[in-house]
Amino acid sequence: MPTSKKTTAPKDATKAPAKAASKTRLALPAPKKAKAAAAPADAAEPGAAPAQRTVAVSGSQSGLGLAIRRHLEAAGVRVIGIDLPGKGAEVEADLSKPEGRKRAVQGVNDACGGTLQGLVANAGIDAKDSTLTFAVNYDGAVDLLEGLQPALARAAKHGGAAAVVTVSHAILISPGVKVRAADALLDGKPGRARLWLGGGNPYPVSKLALARWIRREAPGADWAGAGIVLNGVCPGAIETPMLEKDLKDKVKGPIIRAMPKPLGRNSKPEDLAGIYEFLLSPQARFIVGQLITADGGVEATWRGDDWPRAWDISTARFLINLFGKSR
Repeated sequence: MPTSKKTTAPKDATKAPAKAASKTRLALPAPKKAKAAAAPADAAEPGAAPAQRTVAVSGSQSGLGLAIRRHLEAAGVRVIGIDLPGKGAEVEADLSKPEGRKRAVQGVNDACGGTLQGLVANAGIDAKDSTLTFAVNYDGAVDLLEGLQPALARAAKHGGAAAVVTVSHAILISPGVKVRAADALLDGKPGRARLWLGGGNPYPVSKLALARWIRREAPGADWAGAGIVLNGVCPGAIETPMLEKDLKDKVKGPIIRAMPKPLGRNSKPEDLAGIYEFLLSPQARFIVGQLITADGGVEATWRGDDWPRAWDISTARFLINLFGKSR
């Protein structure tokens, strides 16, 4: 299982160092071998890329996840859905719990035979309960990504593999995001993250930690180095059950309605599904560690010249970093 710089650890009171934790957080048996089927006349040679790609999608049975699923299936991709029990997904698991995340990884491995061409870590919630929000949005995504990295790496040896994570434009436009809380999540310390959060909103904190995890891990040996491209998508308001719930909130509702809409409306799930298909494809091979904002221009309206921002680094420090890392 891949190692991480400062990534997550099991949510106990006693924490192991981050590198050791990422190796042991999901100790899984080997995937079951899929039952042999009669090979078609045009079957690929052993070791070659399969004729049909297989992609796992979490949160696959509703909202954006369902739109991604349908879009991929229409393009001939085999989708292994991951969702809560009772929703009809191929793999049923509660990603808010460690045992549920382990079950999700094992279920996908069993379904794909240990070789997976793509993963969409999409499942997420927006709840006031910080423990639940951190568990689903951060741990639920990171454990899934780390747990399925070996299956993606196997596929990468025979034609490439990719992972796409649903983040949120909330990390770019929300005021007062508790950065120290996000850093604590990255350090594998959810208890400390809750302390730094105070009475703040856990949703953008969980997504900021996830975005930083992507940025840290994507260029590393376990992802780009293993032939797996890893990126994130930052949607804005999407017409889903989650948005309907937020619109009824006395605080969130008026803010969401007042947000600028350069395109004249909020997005629908179908508007964004093609972005995921592209990022999973070979055409996106050289996009690594990026966060693609897809909010209809809201962030650009608010931030304007604030982004992109020049890198504030001296030439001397740049050269030290460059040649120091190359040795």
